[in-house]
This record gives sequence, structure tokens and C-alpha cells, in this order.
Amino acid sequence: MKLEAMGVPTVVVTTEHFRRLTDQVATSLNRPDLRIVETRHPIGGVDEDTARAWADEVVEAVISALTEPQ
Repeated sequence: MKLEAMGVPTVVVTTEHFRRLTDQVATSLNRPDLRIVETRHPIGGVDEDTARAWADEVVEAVISALTEPQ
């Protein structure tokens, strides 16, 4: 939130399991414009190759969220 207030774009990366909670928190913070990117769940316990594959799936969405106007 502090970075956003300083004009630095940020993105929240959440898993599909926690997406609803992430949306609720964004609403409670009066941040309907919060940039959110969803990845697979669970992240914990997956092997490195799987984690890298999942990151590859969302990297373009993260870049877009950070660089495209809202």
C-alpha cells in the first residue's frame, strides 16, 4: 500500500484457494483497483520444476498488471 501511494505499481499474487479472501481484503481496504494475479494452489510443498512452471503460467499476467494502465 505504501509503494502504491508513492506511485510504484504493485501486484498481489494469490492462489486460487485464497482468491476470495484476497478480494475480501481488497474490498475491506477500499482497494477495488488492487492488481491481483491468481496462480495454482498449493504452492507450498511443490517441487522446483512445478513451481517454475506455475510461475511461467502467470508471469505475463504479472507484467501486464504492473505495466498497463488501470
